Amino acid sequence: MKCQRISSRLVLVGRVFALTLVVAVLVAGAVDSFAGTWAGKVSTGANGAKTVTSPAKGFSESATIKLPELWRLGGDSEDEEEFFGVIGDIDIDASGQIYLLDSQLNEAKIYTKDGEFVRSIGREGEGPGEFRMPSSMFFTKDDKVAVIQMMPGKIVQLTKDGTPAGEHAIPQAPDGGFQLIQGGESRGGNIVLYMARPQFDQANNTWSRASFLTSIDAAGKQLAEYSKKENVISMASAEINDASWDTFERRWEVGPDGKVYACNSYDNYEITVYDKTGKVEKVITREYKHVARTADEKDFMNRMFSHWVKMIPNCKVVINDMNKDIDSIYLRDDGSLWVLSSAGSRDLAKGTLGTFDVFNPEGQFVKQVTLQGQGNPLEDLYVFEKDRLYVVTSFLQAAMSAQGVQGLYDEAEEPEPMAVICYKLEGDVLAAR
Repeated sequence: MKCQRISSRLVLVGRVFALTLVVAVLVAGAVDSFAGTWAGKVSTGANGAKTVTSPAKGFSESATIKLPELWRLGGDSEDEEEFFGVIGDIDIDASGQIYLLDSQLNEAKIYTKDGEFVRSIGREGEGPGEFRMPSSMFFTKDDKVAVIQMMPGKIVQLTKDGTPAGEHAIPQAPDGGFQLIQGGESRGGNIVLYMARPQFDQANNTWSRASFLTSIDAAGKQLAEYSKKENVISMASAEINDASWDTFERRWEVGPDGKVYACNSYDNYEITVYDKTGKVEKVITREYKHVARTADEKDFMNRMFSHWVKMIPNCKVVINDMNKDIDSIYLRDDGSLWVLSSAGSRDLAKGTLGTFDVFNPEGQFVKQVTLQGQGNPLEDLYVFEKDRLYVVTSFLQAAMSAQGVQGLYDEAEEPEPMAVICYKLEGDVLAAR
């Protein structure tokens, strides 16, 4: 399973990278999805799409699970094979080998399932098998490693021993203009890319960005479009509001059946589910109370956005008083949906990775699961793959530093070296019951 990655702050940054869960030591009865009766409702719209609305509380008992650590790499290790720049993506091949994509070092390090180094593939450049600042990766049907370069957008293919294998075709902008690929995933026979097309309209003195999720085939032909959002800035009175400019970036997933899940709203707790053809199948939502930003959070976001808009003369930055309702979503192999909300990622007890809202394949809110381990959902990168949870520490700070963003952290504090921690997911929670 390929899962979306993220820190709630990074969702807003425009290009940073970014699950799901757990272990078997549970309180008796807490793993039974049918411990109670679902008290929500289902309505059907004129287009045939269903809206599944759950109450604020799940119909099964909440659970707290301490995850066993299997191994860790990096950190204070002096081993060159464990030196990382910015790990932006993690994927697992059919044999169980682990691929750590480093967007700063422009390579993918390969390890065994036990954390033993195998080899590195890829390198920086513009030639065959080369790329710069990759955003994510996936495996093709013919078992190639497809590395997505964000800007300019392209997909570089390698064999697993690192031999260049050409480029994977992608859709071209209608006007032949510039485009970015900010993420990609292949699952359930569906290759989905998150793309963006910026454009400057000199006649109207405006700058715009169209962001969209699209499905492509092996020849790069666009098969379907799922979510799309266009933002426009008038250069005469430039203003960026972080809520209106927020997109589904890092808040979308491809399910095991190839369906696409996306969060299209900033301040509504809802996930839209599309079939492979792009038709809306249902909208999943539940009763939810918005979480206000603290003064420190607003200041952090203001400084971050101010960095991104410094090339736009006299651009005004407006930061929302509320956090977005949903930080990230994760689709399990059993079809269950795990949601990390703004409430589930804040005010956590020490040693808590986060509290996740778990929905069954029908879209009904089952329960909340709190995972315990070393990690901070606002600062670290979480990647859930099959029976493992990988936590990439110091991710946000390292990613911001690599992009030249300064003044977000106390300059007197040395950032901790990036590490990868592998946790085991097993038992009933692995099955998401």
